[in-house]
Amino acid sequence: MKKVKLELVVIGLVLTCFSILLVSVDTGGSEEDERTSHLEYNTARIISIVMDNTFFPDADDPHFYGEPGEVRLGTIVYEIEVLRGSFAGLVLEAEYHMNSPADVYFQVGDRVSVRIFEFEEEINIVEIRHPERMELLLGVVAFFLLALCVIGGKRGVLAVLGLVFSVACVLLILIPLIIVGYSPLLVTFVILTLVTVATITLLAGVSAKGISAILGCLSGVALAALFAQLVGFLLKVSGYNMGNATSIMQMSDQVQVSGLFISSVLVASIGAIMDSSMSVASALDEIKLADPHISMKRLFKAGFNISRDVMGTMSNTLILAFIGGSLSMMIFMQMTNTSFNQFINHDMIVMEAVKGVAGSFGIILATPLTAFISAKLLTMKLGGFQK
Repeated sequence: MKKVKLELVVIGLVLTCFSILLVSVDTGGSEEDERTSHLEYNTARIISIVMDNTFFPDADDPHFYGEPGEVRLGTIVYEIEVLRGSFAGLVLEAEYHMNSPADVYFQVGDRVSVRIFEFEEEINIVEIRHPERMELLLGVVAFFLLALCVIGGKRGVLAVLGLVFSVACVLLILIPLIIVGYSPLLVTFVILTLVTVATITLLAGVSAKGISAILGCLSGVALAALFAQLVGFLLKVSGYNMGNATSIMQMSDQVQVSGLFISSVLVASIGAIMDSSMSVASALDEIKLADPHISMKRLFKAGFNISRDVMGTMSNTLILAFIGGSLSMMIFMQMTNTSFNQFINHDMIVMEAVKGVAGSFGIILATPLTAFISAKLLTMKLGGFQK
């Protein structure tokens, strides 16, 4: 009962901090501006094909690439019915331009995402942009969460709660606070602290296992931030080198763009660092249950050996994940015979490398430190903190 109360207190404190930060977000826009234009992306259904000017290009066409007989080029005009948003119910004509294998030849009845631009209460532009994927994508996510709950049981449900809380922290607090001018590094570390405490407390409770995993994880995140900051300075990369940095600066002078790179490193690596810390803490907890009289020295030695295995596999996972994120660019650069010097000095390659190495450094610190803290706590008399 005491342990349950401690868990409720911790979760309550986390939710209180979440609420305070949420309230502190100043979204602005309390005063409505007089606008003469309105742009909206929403869902529509294709009613009919008004005009089809597409064609199958010849294989020797200089504008053609893809599989012959499967790729269309040209423009189609569809009649659509807008299903959602402020233009819902309107029947409009929409253009769709086909110029690559990624473009879809839509049929009557298909749902699409449309771009509608209104200027001075007159609709000027109606374009079909993409297939409507929202409902299917949400269904896939819901299926994943349901599978996690069914297969994982109680722990699966708690994992889903932790995941929902993590996403809410990023979307509702982290991004808005960065937009209004707060330090990306400071805000990110605070948010990731809340995420780590909430997630691990839900899964492990207020126990030696949970406390050691939290402390080890946050230590690893701090090291990853310091390493990325130092290496980024030496390599002369920062948030200004990231995609859309110029657009962000043009839209707002409040965002501290230079700190966005370190923030992205921490957000990208927190999952792997948390997983590594939790794996080591959980393994030592099981060892202690199997051998209640094991000494701290032996327990730490076992944990250190486990941490070596974990840091090896998780670092490999982290590096490959970041390589996968820039795989298409790497293929393109190799196909164009880009020199190694040009390749290794490219902003994206440098930033992806720093992300992978910084996250791996976080794991290298987090796992042995988690093993030490866990061994210490598990061999001490901590009353309600022990399992």
